[in-house]
Amino acid sequence: MEKDKNSKTSKAIDLENSNLLLTPKDIADYNPKWLINGFAESNKLISLYAMPGSGKSLTALYLAVYMLENKVIKKVIYVDMDNGLGTLKNRGLEQILNKYEGQLKYISSAKKAKKDIDPKTLIFSLSETANESHKDTLIIFDSIRNFISGSMSYDDVVMPTLDQLQKMRDYYAGVWFLNHQSKQDFTGENNKAYKGATAFFDSCDEAYFVKKRERKENILIVTLEPMKQRDDTQPQAVIINTANLSLEFNDYAFYSMNEKQSVALEYAKNIIKDYPNGINLKNLTAEIKRMAKFDEVEICGIHAIKNLLKQFDGKFYKIISNDIKNFLTFYPL
Repeated sequence: MEKDKNSKTSKAIDLENSNLLLTPKDIADYNPKWLINGFAESNKLISLYAMPGSGKSLTALYLAVYMLENKVIKKVIYVDMDNGLGTLKNRGLEQILNKYEGQLKYISSAKKAKKDIDPKTLIFSLSETANESHKDTLIIFDSIRNFISGSMSYDDVVMPTLDQLQKMRDYYAGVWFLNHQSKQDFTGENNKAYKGATAFFDSCDEAYFVKKRERKENILIVTLEPMKQRDDTQPQAVIINTANLSLEFNDYAFYSMNEKQSVALEYAKNIIKDYPNGINLKNLTAEIKRMAKFDEVEICGIHAIKNLLKQFDGKFYKIISNDIKNFLTFYPL
């Protein structure tokens, strides 16, 4: 019988002698490091996602600059196919490029020049040439929708690109990509869901939900909440100052509060100041509720208040526990 011309000859696979077989030495020789403690480890594929206008691009840029400043990486390549020159100017990019000349390479579709890069094939090309020379380089893609051909809603469409990003991850100090969220409903509560196929979430090592908390003049405050954790990462709050090109990490618990929690904490701080000899938890929560009722403002529920108060022990006041009766007493610092 004539063999089907379209059939392929199967080659026996010897898994036990595969080139991909791990040895103890392979693992011993790999030494991952934190690029930013508790936030980003080396050789990781990380996604930052948020609603448009939430500051994720600015946050990614300043996190990269923070790593350059602390000399944990030697180079950043930021490939931006999303933002215009006006936006980049407002972010202080001109000053950043001057300060980190040679260390920060910023590729922008906003530049008026002949396009010698095809975003749809760029990641595949970079993956083919990835090697150990990139081990001190962080590369960022903003935003991922600009680098994918076809609908972002289907795994079979986005997976080839994500596979190449995973391949790059093993050679670069880090590979980050930015993503958007779908429109939210009328309730005002963000569902923290990313936009597109499930593969965007499944393929990355870490995914951070970025939320803008405050924007005033040159200051942007955002929180970054880990929605997928393969490592011992922690939620972060960062304060970005575009006037002096700085980024600092701050208290996530404080900046992640909603309005009702914030009001309750402010009442607690003011009440405790008036009790140098201490006030117990029961009386403190009762006084918080009384003041809120008098001022006709909404605060969180009693159980939420109790959990909230414990988070700020040693920051705005100190808490001493009576082990016998398990009473908590609050004192001014």
